Amino acid sequence: MYFSFLVTLARLQRNPTVKDEAKTYGVTNMSYGFLGYPVSQAADILAFKADLIPVGQDQLPHIEQTREIVRSFNRTFGREVFTLPQPLVGEVPVLVGTDGDNKMSKSLDNFVAFAHSPEETERRILNMVTDRKRAYRKDPGHPDECFAFKYWSIFSPSDTPVVRQECESATRGCKDCKAQLASKLNEHLAEIRERRQQYASQPDLVWDILATSIKRARAVAVETLTEVREAMKIAFPKLQIKGGK
Repeated sequence: MYFSFLVTLARLQRNPTVKDEAKTYGVTNMSYGFLGYPVSQAADILAFKADLIPVGQDQLPHIEQTREIVRSFNRTFGREVFTLPQPLVGEVPVLVGTDGDNKMSKSLDNFVAFAHSPEETERRILNMVTDRKRAYRKDPGHPDECFAFKYWSIFSPSDTPVVRQECESATRGCKDCKAQLASKLNEHLAEIRERRQQYASQPDLVWDILATSIKRARAVAVETLTEVREAMKIAFPKLQIKGGK
């Protein structure tokens, strides 16, 4: 709420990610929550004074919004309460979903989840969009424009030279290519799924981890919020109310 006073409506409407999300989901009349999500995200980051934020490429506008809030807050209230966070974009800045048009999203059901079985993963990969320029099996493929090839380059880069050569020479069909890709992806996810299942079988342990983490996070966030209120000169002493605590 405090941060929202530092950001104009026009600035939020210019956020590229917000505009893309609105277009993707057909949102024409943006709610306060939808439009103000980057401000809420800034609070998530700055409550813990995080200085290095791992994000995908589509989240960079949100990080820039957070940096603007930091500069505005420190300048407005004359105290260096926050430092400017830096984005950390991984080797894969964005992973296109199986529809070939949008990033992976649960809402669009174009994703492969850790929780999916090997069979469900294979089904989704076999149904994914590949090379839109390749009409027939005998036609040479265009790996750089094929969405399946992008997955090869991420999850099995050592195989990409062979996949590229066979695709361009039309000795590899899209169906066979996706079947092999599904197998590679399942191999890649096997250890992750095993660990996930271990935690799924121990719900009490998971709740203990969450409770411990919440306690640690809350202590840090309360300290930060105290600094914020002091900088804004709205830090009121605790009142002692008769008959209560």
